[in-house]
Amino acid sequence: MISFASSFEGAMSDGWIFLQLLIDGLSRGAMYGLMGMGMALIFGIVGIINLAHGELFMLGCFVMYYMVVALGLPPAVGIVAASLCLFAGGILIERGLIGPLRQRLGGAWLVDGYVLTIGVMIILQNLALIAFGPREHGVASLWPGRHFVGELAISNEKLVIMVVAGLFFAGLATFLRRTFLGRAIRATAQNPAAAQVLGIDVRRIYTIAFGIGSGLAGAVGGLLLTTYPAYPTVGGEILLKAFIVVIIGGLGNIRGAMLAGLLLGVLEAFSISVASGGWQNTVSALLVIGVLVLRPNGLFSSQTTRP
Repeated sequence: MISFASSFEGAMSDGWIFLQLLIDGLSRGAMYGLMGMGMALIFGIVGIINLAHGELFMLGCFVMYYMVVALGLPPAVGIVAASLCLFAGGILIERGLIGPLRQRLGGAWLVDGYVLTIGVMIILQNLALIAFGPREHGVASLWPGRHFVGELAISNEKLVIMVVAGLFFAGLATFLRRTFLGRAIRATAQNPAAAQVLGIDVRRIYTIAFGIGSGLAGAVGGLLLTTYPAYPTVGGEILLKAFIVVIIGGLGNIRGAMLAGLLLGVLEAFSISVASGGWQNTVSALLVIGVLVLRPNGLFSSQTTRP
């Protein structure tokens, strides 16, 4: 009888541990999915991997920090402000730099476009270093507190991240499928020439899509300020994670980016539980290699996917 009771208690304990790791992995994966969604959107519409994506995230972190800490505004206001500021910044980058380059070079603009985004990345890093200095700007918690369900502990931070990730994904998907502008964006992604014949201003669509992707990066930077404090080179890690997620999910596939982020987060959480923390990067690398060898178009798309 004692042996049965102890076995039952051990099984229950293992079950709680499994659920805790699953929750931790899903919250981590929601972060990764959010990082990849903006990059996937920009690639799906504009056709270029934005290598300055991490720096847009970094600027969102700084906007959030000064909104919450310096001005004392609620975190939700900071996230909205970060999103709007980076949306405007993305429009300026596309309209002032990427758009003119694409018009001058035509179909041969992509290589120069990648070099251009690297230049934007370096400029933004150095401007942030001059303006804010090299030290980290962060906060201990935006949403303090946690909830307990049995032996399962869920912090408010994780709950907010998962809820906001779901809202962002659902909102973006609804916008692209249900609104006139969203359908114009999808038409441009599928066939820019045909969309232009139908009266769609393709250049304007490129600008708006780049702005939305940049605004999403800024909003995510604000949301994750407690996990990724603002400093000039924080974007490097974000760019790597976003790129990994986009490769796994399929280039240009927004749904695939979110699913790939969740998958990667869960795998990392369980790998940390059975090995040391350094194994999470190994798991990411192995997963990317496996996808590139076995399913080069991504796990969640049968071909290079547009939104």
